[in-house]
Amino acid sequence: MMKSKKSSYRFWHSPIALAIIFLILVWFSYKIIFLIEKQKETTYKKEQYLNEINRLKEKESLLSEQLLRVETEEGIEEVIRSKYQVTKSGEKMVTIVDENENIESEVEKENTGHGLWNFIKNIFN
Repeated sequence: MMKSKKSSYRFWHSPIALAIIFLILVWFSYKIIFLIEKQKETTYKKEQYLNEINRLKEKESLLSEQLLRVETEEGIEEVIRSKYQVTKSGEKMVTIVDENENIESEVEKENTGHGLWNFIKNIFN
Protein backbone atom coordinates (compact mmCIF):
# COMPACT_ATOMS: atom_id res chain seq x y z
CA MET A 1 0.00 0.00 0.00
CA MET A 2 2.88 2.30 0.68
CA LYS A 3 4.24 1.78 -2.82
CA SER A 4 1.05 2.93 -4.64
CA LYS A 5 0.90 6.09 -2.57
CA LYS A 6 4.46 6.92 -3.50
CA SER A 7 3.91 6.21 -7.22
CA SER A 8 0.84 8.50 -7.37
CA TYR A 9 2.88 11.16 -5.58
CA ARG A 10 5.58 10.83 -8.24
CA PHE A 11 3.01 11.07 -11.06
CA TRP A 12 1.50 14.38 -9.85
CA HIS A 13 4.95 15.87 -9.44
CA SER A 14 6.30 14.69 -12.74
CA PRO A 15 6.98 17.31 -15.45
CA ILE A 16 4.31 15.85 -17.76
CA ALA A 17 1.56 16.11 -15.13
CA LEU A 18 2.64 19.62 -14.15
CA ALA A 19 2.66 20.67 -17.83
CA ILE A 20 -0.86 19.27 -18.32
CA ILE A 21 -2.12 21.07 -15.19
CA PHE A 22 -0.45 24.30 -16.36
CA LEU A 23 -2.07 24.03 -19.80
CA ILE A 24 -5.48 23.44 -18.20
CA LEU A 25 -4.93 26.49 -15.97
CA VAL A 26 -3.98 28.63 -19.00
CA TRP A 27 -7.03 27.38 -20.92
CA PHE A 28 -9.39 28.23 -18.02
CA SER A 29 -7.78 31.66 -17.63
CA TYR A 30 -8.29 32.36 -21.33
CA LYS A 31 -11.95 31.32 -21.10
CA ILE A 32 -12.53 33.53 -18.05
CA ILE A 33 -11.01 36.55 -19.79
CA PHE A 34 -13.17 35.81 -22.86
CA LEU A 35 -16.29 35.64 -20.67
CA ILE A 36 -15.43 38.94 -18.96
CA GLU A 37 -15.06 40.65 -22.35
CA LYS A 38 -18.39 39.20 -23.50
CA GLN A 39 -20.04 40.42 -20.30
CA LYS A 40 -18.73 43.96 -20.87
CA GLU A 41 -19.91 43.91 -24.47
CA THR A 42 -23.34 42.65 -23.42
CA THR A 43 -23.64 45.37 -20.77
CA TYR A 44 -22.71 48.05 -23.32
CA LYS A 45 -25.26 46.76 -25.84
CA LYS A 46 -27.91 46.54 -23.13
CA GLU A 47 -27.34 50.21 -22.23
CA GLN A 48 -27.59 51.17 -25.90
CA TYR A 49 -30.87 49.28 -26.31
CA LEU A 50 -32.30 50.78 -23.13
CA ASN A 51 -31.36 54.29 -24.32
CA GLU A 52 -32.98 53.55 -27.68
CA ILE A 53 -36.14 52.29 -25.94
CA ASN A 54 -36.30 55.44 -23.79
CA ARG A 55 -35.81 57.63 -26.86
CA LEU A 56 -38.57 55.80 -28.70
CA LYS A 57 -40.92 56.09 -25.71
CA GLU A 58 -40.32 59.85 -25.60
CA LYS A 59 -40.96 60.07 -29.33
CA GLU A 60 -44.14 58.02 -28.93
CA SER A 61 -45.44 60.33 -26.21
CA LEU A 62 -44.63 63.39 -28.33
CA LEU A 63 -46.37 61.90 -31.36
CA SER A 64 -49.41 60.90 -29.32
CA GLU A 65 -49.65 64.49 -27.99
CA GLN A 66 -49.42 65.82 -31.54
CA LEU A 67 -52.05 63.32 -32.68
CA LEU A 68 -54.42 64.39 -29.91
CA ARG A 69 -53.88 68.02 -30.87
CA VAL A 70 -54.50 67.31 -34.57
CA GLU A 71 -57.72 65.48 -33.77
CA THR A 72 -59.26 68.76 -32.54
CA GLU A 73 -60.64 71.36 -34.93
CA GLU A 74 -58.00 73.91 -33.87
CA GLY A 75 -55.26 71.37 -34.53
CA ILE A 76 -56.54 70.60 -38.00
CA GLU A 77 -56.69 74.34 -38.75
CA GLU A 78 -53.13 74.80 -37.46
CA VAL A 79 -51.77 72.01 -39.65
CA ILE A 80 -53.56 73.28 -42.76
CA ARG A 81 -52.35 76.85 -42.15
CA SER A 82 -48.73 75.78 -41.62
CA LYS A 83 -48.55 73.49 -44.66
CA TYR A 84 -50.57 75.38 -47.23
CA GLN A 85 -50.36 79.03 -46.09
CA VAL A 86 -54.09 79.66 -46.33
CA THR A 87 -56.33 82.12 -44.48
CA LYS A 88 -59.94 82.16 -43.39
CA SER A 89 -62.34 84.46 -45.15
CA GLY A 90 -61.92 87.97 -43.81
CA GLU A 91 -58.26 87.42 -42.77
CA LYS A 92 -55.23 88.87 -44.51
CA MET A 93 -51.80 87.28 -44.89
CA VAL A 94 -48.56 89.20 -44.61
CA THR A 95 -45.32 87.87 -46.11
CA ILE A 96 -42.09 89.26 -44.64
CA VAL A 97 -39.06 89.30 -46.91
CA ASP A 98 -35.60 89.60 -45.39
CA GLU A 99 -33.74 92.38 -47.24
CA ASN A 100 -30.31 91.06 -46.19
CA GLU A 101 -30.87 87.84 -48.11
CA ASN A 102 -31.63 89.77 -51.30
CA ILE A 103 -28.49 91.90 -50.93
CA GLU A 104 -26.31 88.86 -50.31
CA SER A 105 -27.73 87.01 -53.30
CA GLU A 106 -26.99 90.03 -55.57
CA VAL A 107 -23.39 90.16 -54.31
CA GLU A 108 -23.01 86.42 -54.94
CA LYS A 109 -24.32 86.86 -58.48
CA GLU A 110 -21.70 89.55 -59.12
CA ASN A 111 -18.90 87.34 -57.76
CA THR A 112 -19.88 84.35 -59.84
CA GLY A 113 -19.25 86.08 -63.16
CA HIS A 114 -17.34 84.33 -65.90
CA GLY A 115 -13.89 85.05 -67.13
CA LEU A 116 -10.31 84.80 -66.01
CA TRP A 117 -10.36 87.98 -63.89
CA ASN A 118 -13.38 86.81 -61.82
CA PHE A 119 -11.75 83.42 -61.38
CA ILE A 120 -8.62 85.07 -59.96
CA LYS A 121 -10.70 87.36 -57.70
CA ASN A 122 -12.62 84.38 -56.32
CA ILE A 123 -9.40 82.58 -55.44
CA PHE A 124 -8.28 85.47 -53.17
CA ASN A 125 -11.71 86.08 -51.56
